[in-house]
Order: sequence, then structure tokens, then C-alpha cells
Amino acid sequence: MIRAISLLVGLCVVLVSGCAGSPNSPSATAAGDDPGVAQESPAGDEERDYPVQAFPTQTLYTLLAAETAGLRGDLDFALRNYLEQARITGDPGVIARAVQIAQYAGDEAALGELGPLWADREPDNVQARQLALFALLRQGKAQDALVHATFLLENGDGQPLRQLAAQASALPADQHDLLLAAYADLERVHPDNVDLLFGRALLLWQAGQLPAALALSQRVIQLQPDEPASQLLHTQLLDETGSKEKALAQLEQAVRDHPENSGLSRAYVRMLFSRRDTAFAIEKLEQLSGINPDDNSLHFGLALAYRDAGLADKAHAELELLVQDPELRNDAHFYLGQLAEAAGDTTRAIQHYRQTQGSALLPATARLANLMVQNGKLTAARLYLQELRAQHREQAPVLFQLESELLMRERYYSSAHDLLTESLSAFPGDINLLYARSLASEKMGDIAAVERDLRAILDQDSDNAAALNALGYSLANHSTRYEEAQGFIERALALQPNDGSIMDSLGWVLYRRGQPVEALAQLRRAAALLTDPEVAAHLGEVLWSTGDPEQARAVWREALQQHPDDPLIKETLERLHAGPL
Repeated sequence: MIRAISLLVGLCVVLVSGCAGSPNSPSATAAGDDPGVAQESPAGDEERDYPVQAFPTQTLYTLLAAETAGLRGDLDFALRNYLEQARITGDPGVIARAVQIAQYAGDEAALGELGPLWADREPDNVQARQLALFALLRQGKAQDALVHATFLLENGDGQPLRQLAAQASALPADQHDLLLAAYADLERVHPDNVDLLFGRALLLWQAGQLPAALALSQRVIQLQPDEPASQLLHTQLLDETGSKEKALAQLEQAVRDHPENSGLSRAYVRMLFSRRDTAFAIEKLEQLSGINPDDNSLHFGLALAYRDAGLADKAHAELELLVQDPELRNDAHFYLGQLAEAAGDTTRAIQHYRQTQGSALLPATARLANLMVQNGKLTAARLYLQELRAQHREQAPVLFQLESELLMRERYYSSAHDLLTESLSAFPGDINLLYARSLASEKMGDIAAVERDLRAILDQDSDNAAALNALGYSLANHSTRYEEAQGFIERALALQPNDGSIMDSLGWVLYRRGQPVEALAQLRRAAALLTDPEVAAHLGEVLWSTGDPEQARAVWREALQQHPDDPLIKETLERLHAGPL
């Protein structure tokens, strides 16, 4: 009810002022303060004068219908109509009201359209410029965003220049160069603006100009010595330019000086671990966590260091303290699950994996499902994955794939195929699901279905190396279309020249084409990169066929020591009558 009433208050503001009160007017500000409306309202405090003009009858009717929809809680209808009238009227108050509703509804697409529209109508409105800036940033339009960032800089807010630079790494090289040149031009006008210097240092770093970026970050430090973000930028550049000990020492001091800043702590932990010296990491983290006992980022790093050192009890004690931390609890549960799994405590491991959410959800779920299957609970594992798909639709394709992998591992190939067909009905054209179904089809001997799914992938992504390799290998293994198969595999290898599995495929198709010498060269390269029973099976067979049975047996024997139940090696031995190894 609070939300609906506040929407009606917004309409009163629009109608009383004739031309729709500005978002900067006292009335609009009051509406934005209501807890039922967006708490991130762009409204400001200054008063603005607007010419009074009557809205057309249709506009008044549409706005009234929108506000009535808000009264019923139908924000989609309210926003759709306000957005339409914002486009038609170009009225700043209508635009601001639409922004307010879009923010409350969390509609990023609407905000992306409204921001530039508002800034175009009110070019001197700081709030409109800020919204336009972030809308354009989300759309990847860096040059357009720079116009608004420059305006904000001139009005005393240089922070957007940092944000713009931080998102510029995804830009094409030519656009990145233009942005870097624009920052250099701005620096000539604002030579000591820290935000501008910080942003240009980031851009230089992204462009690979590390010495120039480091020198600029040094200027930032001189102008703003105690600012954590500046310290972090400078120490990361020191680290990347080879001054690793200096970088670590400076970052450690920054952590001591700013115990409240978890970003510095996390960066320090990452830098410590990059040294690959567990004993040193434990020593440093014990010292700092003793000084800053409330810094859970340090405790988390210490827990991982203890784990790496084999000190499971100490790692467990640290992680148990972190399950109450909202930011770290999911990672803590995940690693507690790993510790329990390593200790053979399957029940406790599953309990921790079940409590893991966020970014660790999928790896935790994979481990949990594997543990359940290992304990003969395939059906329970499948039911759990189905529950997760209902709860996390955005992760459903990956969860379908995970369930299919469990079925494939247990050799329920038909069930896996049926499941993947179901998943593709819900997510048509999903490349990973198509690829997984092609694997199930291959196990079932349906090579026509394999080819259909892999070609469907290539129709979407002609340079998909995995699909090219799989299609080439399937044709080489299950047909006589060797020349066509080799073409697919060679295209895949050109895309990923150091991939051992593709080298194995090429070696196999060359062997099938009667070129054993060339095949051996590729298979030896593959074996040097991969410890894989399939590669061993192929290499052994080619060695056997070229008159080197002892070396072939040695290859198979070594592979069976690591994979004693591998079916392909056993099938190869039986087919070639290789006898006991």
C-alpha cells in the first residue's frame, strides 16, 4: 500500500505543475523519499522553474492509467506507459518519474533509454548526466559516456572517469586508443585531478604500457597518499613490472594502515599466494590477522594457507568462524566440504555443500552429486539437481549438463540423451547442451544424431574448436569420410594449436587414412601433453601396427596403471590380440 500511495503522489506532482514537476523540485523530492519508492532516486535538492503548459488529454489519461496500475501493484504497466509518454512529450518531469519507477522496478533497459533522454532535455542537470553516463557504460558506449563524464568533471565530480576507465578493457583497440587520447587531452586542462590521473593510469595498464602506468600511479600516490584505491593500483603495477617484494611490502603496510578496507586485504592475500610460498604466507597472515582480528579476508586467506600446508584442523577452525560472514560464508562452506570429503566424512561434506550458494554453487553441487552417486544414490542426486533447477533457472542449463554427465558416467546413455533432449526444449540452441547430447548419441552409436547436433553448433559458431574436433573425430571413427574428417580436425587445430586432444584426433584420422608415420608424430605430441587413456590406446595401436609391439605394450601398461578399468584400452588389446601385458 505504501508503494501504491507514493505512486499517486507522483502523479499529483505531475498534474499540479502542468508540465510535470522537475525531479529537482521539492514535491518530487518528497515523493522520492517515501520508503515505498526507489531509494536511489536521482532527485536533487535545488529548485528549478519550469514553464507551465497543459498536457494533451491522451497524455493525462495515460499517466493516470499508469498511476492507477501502480496502485494495483502493476509496475510493468506503469513503467511501460510512463516510458511511452517520456518519449512522446520529452517532459523532464515525466522522464524523471519514469526513471523513479524504473529504478524501483530494477529495469536496466528502461534506465538505459531514459538516462540519455533526460540528459538531452536537461543538459545542466547533474543527476540526469550521471544516469546517462551509467546507462551508456552498461551499453559499452565509452565515447558517448565520456561526454557526460567530462561534464561531471567540470562540475566537481571526477569519479566517473575512474569508472569509465575501469570498464574500458573490453573496448576494441581503436576505441581504447581514442579514449586514452581523450584522457590525455583532459589532463592538460586538469593536470592534478586525481580521478583523471587514476583513470588514465588504468587505461595505460590495459594498453600494456606498464612503465607509463606505473609513473602515473606514482603521481596519484603523491597527490593522494592515504587513499586505498590509489595504493592498490600502485602496488599492483609494481607487482606486474617486476618489483614484487616492494609491491608486497607496500601493500602490507596499506593493509596495516587501513584495517577497515577488505579490498586491500583480499589483494594482499592474492599477492601472497602468487609467491607460492605457503610457509611465508602463513607467517604473514598470522601476523596481520593478529593485528586486525576482525578482518575476515585475512582469516580466509589463512584458512587456505593452512589447507595447502596440510594443517586441516587449523584450516577447519578458521573456516568455521567464517560461516557467519555474509560475504564469505559460501566459500567457507565449500572449503569445509572439501576438508570433510578429504577426511572421508561424506555426510558432513554433503551438509556443507548443500549450504553453499553464490559463485561456489556449481562446483559445490558437482562435488555433492558425485559423492551421492559414489554412495549409490543416483536417484537422490538427480532429484537434488532438479530442485536446484527450479530454484536457479539461470543455472538450469549447466545443471542439466551436470545431471547428464552423472548418467553418462554410470553408462545410462539413453537416459542422458532423453534428459538433454528435454533440456534443449527449454533452452533451444544451447551450445553446451547440444555438445553434451552429441556425446550421448555417440555412445548410443547414432552417428547421424551426433553430426546433426555438432553441425547445429557450427551453424551458430563456425569457429567452435571443440565441435570441429568432435565432428572430425566422430567421422574418422565411425565412417570412411576420412578426408572430410581431417578437414574439420585441422580447422580445430589451427584454432587451438596446442590442444593435445585435437592432436590425438589428427593422429587417429591420419592412421585411418593409411599414414602411420605422420600419425605417430601427432600421437606422440598428444601423449607428451596429455596423460589420457584414449591417447595411449591410439598411440599403442599405431606402434603395434608399425611393428613395435614392445613399445606399444609399454604405453598400454603405463596407462592401465593409472586407469586400470579403462574400456578403450581393454577393447584395443582384445581386438589386436595383444595378449597379457
